[in-house]
Amino acid sequence: MADQCAKEVRHRTVANRRRLADQERVERSARRADLIRRENHFNFIKMQYLTHFASHVRRFGSISMYSTKIGELAHKDQIKDGYRRSKKNEATRQILSHYGRQCVLGIRLQTIEAFSKVDGVIVVEDSGIEMPTIPSNCTPRWVLKGRMKNTSTLTELCTALDIHYSNMMEEILRFIRQTAADDRRLPADPAELRLLPVEGFAQLEIPVPDLQETDRFQINRARCTGTKAFRNCGSRNDSVWIQTGGEANYGDLRGGVVARLPALLKIRNILSEAAAVHRLALVRILHPINGGRFHIPSRHIQVGNRINGPDMRIVSIGAVIGQAQVIPSGEKQWIVNHRIDLRTFNEIY
Repeated sequence: MADQCAKEVRHRTVANRRRLADQERVERSARRADLIRRENHFNFIKMQYLTHFASHVRRFGSISMYSTKIGELAHKDQIKDGYRRSKKNEATRQILSHYGRQCVLGIRLQTIEAFSKVDGVIVVEDSGIEMPTIPSNCTPRWVLKGRMKNTSTLTELCTALDIHYSNMMEEILRFIRQTAADDRRLPADPAELRLLPVEGFAQLEIPVPDLQETDRFQINRARCTGTKAFRNCGSRNDSVWIQTGGEANYGDLRGGVVARLPALLKIRNILSEAAAVHRLALVRILHPINGGRFHIPSRHIQVGNRINGPDMRIVSIGAVIGQAQVIPSGEKQWIVNHRIDLRTFNEIY
């Protein structure tokens, strides 16, 4: 009898401990859920930054120009590396000496490399052996990508992009009249143009020379989807820079003009022996307001839709020199963000 009572007491004790542990676990879960509900909000600094981006770009230019990366890298290269190689005792002079020595050696090596190059070859010192120089980066080409379906003729391409066929034909004929007359030229007869095979594309890769190292290129990818959605969002027809003439044109834009990119196409001239392929871009020119000169109060260049005359042009894809960024400002007007990168800033200023 005593053993049975002891077992019942132990059973009740274990059950009580288990019940208490379950209650404590439930209470902890409830406290955690309540804390998440009270603290789960968007009132933190990174979300506040988003509301200031548009006004910041209008007033100060590209946000990326104010990155702290340069200062952090300078702190590492100029101070931390020198301190690690110092004796850790009165290290200031040793850090300065180390950084100065690194700069002098770097300049010396670049000078030796520059003077050793003669007519495309490198002369190996003390040997007289000459080796041809190999560029670090070959000059890239403009590349069309994203072939569109059901665009084998001009009519089908215009239907897919919702562009009037007569407007497209008129601009192609204008482009043909401006090109040199040779066996590679497209036929100037609209009936023959209608028979030529056409391919439509949705992306153009544009090689843009680096600001300081002109033998290196950055690739800008401009997209044009016509009226079709891009990645389950609205249609995308990027803004690009078009080189239209000398630096005396369009004021501070120096011969460049901003345009929308509604179509990319490739036409093969199968009617000629050369069977030349022409890679073309249909652009909508945005008219530079005030002749392309800076708007004095805002220190920005403004562009807008053309009021008089056609705004569409057919150009070779080589005339597209890079992507442009414009910010809406008023009715059918935009501000050209000339501080989006250092190259654009340098070209305009």
